[in-house]
Parts: sequence; structure tokens; C-alpha cells
Amino acid sequence: MKRQYRNYLKIINEFINVQSPFDIEILGNVHYDKCYPFISFHNHSKLAKHNVVINSGAHGTESVSVKVMLRFLQEFNDELLGYYNFHLFPIINPFGYTYGIRRNGNKQHANSGFDCPEDKMTPEAMILRDAVPHRVDLFIDIHADEKNGFYVYERKRPDKGSLVEKSLTILKKNKIPILVADTVYSEKCVDGVIVQPGKDGSMDDSMFQKGAFYSLCIEIPAQIPEDEQIIGGLMLINEILNKFKEVK
Repeated sequence: MKRQYRNYLKIINEFINVQSPFDIEILGNVHYDKCYPFISFHNHSKLAKHNVVINSGAHGTESVSVKVMLRFLQEFNDELLGYYNFHLFPIINPFGYTYGIRRNGNKQHANSGFDCPEDKMTPEAMILRDAVPHRVDLFIDIHADEKNGFYVYERKRPDKGSLVEKSLTILKKNKIPILVADTVYSEKCVDGVIVQPGKDGSMDDSMFQKGAFYSLCIEIPAQIPEDEQIIGGLMLINEILNKFKEVK
């Protein structure tokens, strides 16, 4: 089957041209068939209490995650800057995004290799390791799955209530489907929430092991219309950010 090709530099320029309050930084390059610049967006305020990291584009088969991140920047609510210092990584697998595949140019899984010896880390993981702040309070990874409703993997501290359960209500109110299933890939699922998933070496697992209060992996359902996928993803992220302000 012919692989899908996307123009990586074109989408990066779309991100760079967004009028946003963030500083843009080229963190480095990953080298495969060509050189892929690796970019981030971030802000720093002494008034902000929490560090938030948001990723997208880990899998090139889930390009809607990149579209959600782009819309997040385009419609960013500046009031959030009073609460959060953001670190945004819009495409953490440039090669996979370019060719519409899940793995990187070394045929490695791009959402793994964060908790392993340096000689086994992916080039992407090495860049992210050095760019992510020492303390992460809330981590959100945007993915997609061949399902008919939104669901979220939620890693949280034992003394914290479910942030995702509170946030998913915004989708219910707007009649955007939430996954109805008892299990997802053998993990227990309750009302669209997979609580405390097993250790799997993913970036959300790694951020939780490093101390994040909440580490979330949002799965956008591919079986609903794309505009609904994007609106639902954006709505959910903003609701998570709003609800996290209430966490004690």
C-alpha cells in the first residue's frame, strides 16, 4: 500500500505563523531521509503556579492530534497564562507524520523509550528529555484511535480525584460521544476513563513516574466526523485545564 506523504515543513510553518503568546524554539533536528527540525512553544511567568506539557503527533496515523494542537494555539485563551507555564510539542514524530506511519525513521515506536538507557532512547525522546521542565504538574498527550467515542488514560496520585471524569462532562453536554466499553485493550474502562493504566514506557507513563499529579493520554475517536473530533479534542483539553485549577 502506498504511504501517505505530508509536507512537514508546511505544517511547521503553519504553527510558527500562529499569533500566540508563546516563545517558539527549535530544539534540534532529527535526521533520517532528511533533516526534520523539532520545535516547541513555551512561556514563563513567575505568577504561574503549574507547569503543563502537551504533546501531539506521536503517531503519523493520528494526524488529527496535530490539528487539535494547531487549533489550541489558534484559539488560545490568554487567561490561562495566569495559572500555567506551558510547554507544547506539536509533532513529536516528524518522520511518522510525514509518511503517515506510527514509527520513526529508525522503525522505533515514537511514544516509547523515555525510561531506558540513553543508548536505547529514540532521537525524539532524547530531545524531549532535555526540553521538558524538571517539574511537570499536568501532562496531556493527544492521540487518536479507531473507536466511536472519546476516552482517556488517566494516571493520577492516590490522593487526587479523577480530573478526567469531571472534564468529560463537557462532551456529554455538547452531545459528543464518549466511549461505552468495559475494557479497552484489556484495560478497565469506566465511563470513558481508564484509571491507572499499567507501566508501558510511554511518555505519559514517564511523566507520571517523574512526579506529575496527573498524566493523561486523550484518545480521539476516528469513527466520528473530523470536525467533531477537533472540536471535541479542543473542548476536552480546555476543560481539563479549567478543572485542574480546582485541584487541591
